[in-house]
Amino acid sequence: MERLFCRLRIYLTLVIVSATLSFSGCTSLGQATQSSTSLTNFLGFTELPDWYITSRYSYADSKWIENDFNTQIHYRDVGEGPVIILLHGELGSLHVWEEWINILSEDFRLIAIDLPGSGLTGAPHCLADKNETCSDNLSSDYIVHTLEYFIEDLGIDRFSLIGSSYSGYLAAQYAGLQHPEKLERLVLISPKGFQQALPSTLEYATSEGFSTIVKYFQPSLLITEIVNNFYGITPPTKDITQRYLHLSQTDGAHKTNVKQLELVRELMEQGMLLDLDDIEAPTLIMWGESDKWGDPSHAERWHSEINDSTLVTYPNYGHALMEEGKEITAADAAAFINDEAIPSLTDGVGEGMSIEEQMGQFDEGSLFGNDAQEMEDAE
Repeated sequence: MERLFCRLRIYLTLVIVSATLSFSGCTSLGQATQSSTSLTNFLGFTELPDWYITSRYSYADSKWIENDFNTQIHYRDVGEGPVIILLHGELGSLHVWEEWINILSEDFRLIAIDLPGSGLTGAPHCLADKNETCSDNLSSDYIVHTLEYFIEDLGIDRFSLIGSSYSGYLAAQYAGLQHPEKLERLVLISPKGFQQALPSTLEYATSEGFSTIVKYFQPSLLITEIVNNFYGITPPTKDITQRYLHLSQTDGAHKTNVKQLELVRELMEQGMLLDLDDIEAPTLIMWGESDKWGDPSHAERWHSEINDSTLVTYPNYGHALMEEGKEITAADAAAFINDEAIPSLTDGVGEGMSIEEQMGQFDEGSLFGNDAQEMEDAE
């Protein structure tokens, strides 16, 4: 019986690998094999032990706080100044903000959190036994609840909030519905929220039948292909791919990975119920024009539906802006939070600006001649 189960597991895994190869390329396969710790790890039979992940991916300044569901929440709290809270996207971790934290910590206090189901926080723990994981407990409500109490436990009254991808949606929800009175400024990086076509990898991983299998047998190739979709023209480095892969293989992560992807699929298919008019905080929308995971055309929709918003787009970058264009995107976010001119707009790197900026830079004389100024003076 055990031998039969083993053969079935190998067969199912080979089916998943073959299906993934059908829409991925040799690049993803090479990255997956190089980043896996063993053959069984590559095939998705095993997850990685907590001690290995924690020792390799924690920081000297890593902190931990227990939520009210017995799960230890991993976070970093670095620097001094105005507070910025950083929320990573699906299958990500606070590590995506590493360079932003290095760049901005001299002027800001940056708090980055590994949300439940991600990074060193990992899968939610069971209420009855904190030593066991209960991945099925993960939901958007669980994530939002943890975030609210995390902010409350740290005693933060006013801050700027930055959310990427699915957490861009959660950040918008927080700004519009939950605690708008706490927000100074809001930054949304490639946020989810409007209906769009599903990326092929997401559709496959969350399809009926396959999603159940992938919860138990999750080949490295699948995660590697998704990470490649996060990037634009330039693929991620080996170290970045390996980090994403390892952090998606912690105890219970196979199931929470699928749960996260199912949450994203639901949002892509059904769209959000938020009224973006409710957002009062000044908002910066950042989007990569080479985004393969989100829909770049949605940048204008977010911009038009949030009253006090500024839009910057980046031609050569994809979904993971904070890693692909770390220096320029960090500078743009810092300038926005400080209410200063945004470098990408003033230097011509990015595109898009607020309605107020467009009106301020509109030169009637250059378009219509001096008659326009004379008519204005006469009025």
